Order: sequence, then C-alpha cells, then structure tokens
Amino acid sequence: MELNKKLIGIRIMQHRKAFGLTQEALAKQIGCSKNHLSSIERGKYIPTTQLIFNICNTLGGTPDYYLIGKISKDTDRISALVQCLPEESQGVVCRLIETYLEEIHGI
Repeated sequence: MELNKKLIGIRIMQHRKAFGLTQEALAKQIGCSKNHLSSIERGKYIPTTQLIFNICNTLGGTPDYYLIGKISKDTDRISALVQCLPEESQGVVCRLIETYLEEIHGI
C-alpha cells in the first residue's frame, strides 16, 4: 500500500484548524519548523514516525488515521449519534465539543 502524501497533509491540516491552531503554533508544539509543517500539509513530505506521534499527542487521533484515514469505532459511533440529531442540534453539539477542546487544550 502506498501512502498518499496529499491526504496525510489534508488530515493534519483539518485537525490543526479544528483546534484553532496556526501552522506556527502546531509546529512549535510538535517540534518542527513552520516551513516543514507547511510542506507536510501541502503533501510534499510524509511526516516521520516521531512527528506523527507528536501530532497524535497534540491533536488527538491515531497514526493510522493520519496515515491511511482509518477512523476508530468510537469516532464512527459519535458521528452516528450526532447525525441522528436535528441539524440545528448538530451545530450545538459541535460548539460544545469545540468549547470542551478549548478548555482542555487551552486554545
């Protein structure tokens, strides 16, 4: 199986933005330069194993999610529960999760 560098970068970028982090802030937290993170997010490079672990520790998720897009069973369950809600309630749940993430990560 060949890894898709562009999709890896997109998954990292989406999680970074969901946490409200700039490239510079995330790069500092995971121990690389902003330019290197930018290159990863644009699909020029695949992050090293250590960098993937640092990303997981900072943004959550698992290495398999970032590398191949596999989502855990809990993620599927949460997504299914949210999809059962009316559309306006889904927005409320999203704002609650964002607020929770801000609280625990100090964003």
